[in-house]
Amino acid sequence: MSVSMQSRLENALTMVVQGLAVLSAVVMVSSLLLGIFFRYVMQDSLTWSEEVAMLCFSWLVFLAAALMVRENGHVRIELVMTLFPPAVYRLLNQLIWIAIALVGLYMAWPGYQFIQLTMGQKSAAIRYPIWLRDSSLPVSGLLIAFYALLNFRTLGDAPAMPEETGPQP
Repeated sequence: MSVSMQSRLENALTMVVQGLAVLSAVVMVSSLLLGIFFRYVMQDSLTWSEEVAMLCFSWLVFLAAALMVRENGHVRIELVMTLFPPAVYRLLNQLIWIAIALVGLYMAWPGYQFIQLTMGQKSAAIRYPIWLRDSSLPVSGLLIAFYALLNFRTLGDAPAMPEETGPQP
């Protein structure tokens, strides 16, 4: 498979993940606002609003985590890493991306096992299958591993050390 084809597939996957994350956020906030409106204005509670919010929150958190891996947006301490020579810095970056990919795979396996454990259960109010909520963990784990391996692969194209940003003395 050519590099441009891989890039297009990765961009398409990312657009789908971003769309699902935005949709989850919108549905979650809308559900909570409707629940508040009905409880305090209409004096009648909705039985389903919290369940919908929890379902969407689960997907939003884990999809956003995968997107943060793609964008290299997780918290890291650059102060220590910049003290090393460029070759050591590059090696540490490679080890970090491998570790992130392994964490993603670790999330996927127990997540899959948990789905098997809760298969057949239904939510209390809406009666949706619980595996629908629980599948956010293994799906996100696979996405995290995928994006981490992509970042690992593209390390060869990156500069050995991060460029300085911010005000210079």
